[in-house]
Amino acid sequence: LLKKGNCFDFMRYFFAVSLIIVHFCTLADVDQFWIITGPIRVKAFFIISGFLVFYSYIKREDLKDYIEKRIRRILPPYFLVVISCVLLGFFITSLSKQDYVTSKETYKYLISNFSFLNFIQPPLPGVFESNPMPAVNGSLWTMKVEVMFYVSVPIIFFLLKKYNKLSIMITIFLFAIFYDYCFTMLYEQTNNSIYLLIRKQIGSQLVYFYSGTLVLLCFDYFRRYIKFLFPVAVLVCYFRYDVPLLIYVEPLAFAVVLIGCAYYIKWFVFMRKFGNVAYGIYLFHFPVIQLSVWLGINEKSHILCFAFCVVGTLLLSVLSWLLLEKPILSNRMFSSK
Repeated sequence: LLKKGNCFDFMRYFFAVSLIIVHFCTLADVDQFWIITGPIRVKAFFIISGFLVFYSYIKREDLKDYIEKRIRRILPPYFLVVISCVLLGFFITSLSKQDYVTSKETYKYLISNFSFLNFIQPPLPGVFESNPMPAVNGSLWTMKVEVMFYVSVPIIFFLLKKYNKLSIMITIFLFAIFYDYCFTMLYEQTNNSIYLLIRKQIGSQLVYFYSGTLVLLCFDYFRRYIKFLFPVAVLVCYFRYDVPLLIYVEPLAFAVVLIGCAYYIKWFVFMRKFGNVAYGIYLFHFPVIQLSVWLGINEKSHILCFAFCVVGTLLLSVLSWLLLEKPILSNRMFSSK
């Protein structure tokens, strides 16, 4: 299945670049010159993960192998960026070096981010405090959701083998819709932002991850009827807010559009030959943008600042891939030699 030409790597880069642009505009206080809204990017990443990660598991059905692969792919660069941000903070904090090292907030940042609970301590003490937003790496909020998806895959796979597949998928979708509805209502009734924070966590995002999985499970039908499914899915996505019921099938329609583009737009298949640094772009871009704002580059030139952010992010991402991620994924760091 996945050995056939597809453009998933290009799609990852496309949405990663849009992430740099929207966060640059927000953090550097620049008019948004091109944007794919945050919810669309998040949905796209989750759908792609639901398709590819579930395929990775069912290809071997080996729980130990699956866990090891997920750990190797996700944790090393993630821990690297968390530690790197703390080290960067040591040199640029407005506090004394001793106060920074002994601050409870420094260790709270490390512990909360190592636990994928970025929201507990987004800033570091004295770091980026003059920036419009002091959070060091605000894009990491999706990591805890992604990790919970990975945990759910073996469980859902077991249920799909034991019970009716369609019933299980419908149950997941209904739960996600109910979860989203409940916390939306709680926010509207109380105006407490904590409910908005809870609303966008794994409960409501399950529908996107497992929409990607559902396309995978029905891939033979998807491939056979793509010429009919694709235009219908595009129309559903376009009119989802105009026709009330369409919003409930929009996740699956978006999955059909994304995966359809990945397999039937052949222009960017060649990108599969290169190392995938999209994950590094996601991890590093936010603190690079924050650093550029702290240095005041955006006050001199928005173009120069954006170039600094793009080049800096790509450089760190490539170095992370070549020196850390690729060796670990190729098993060289685990070799007995």
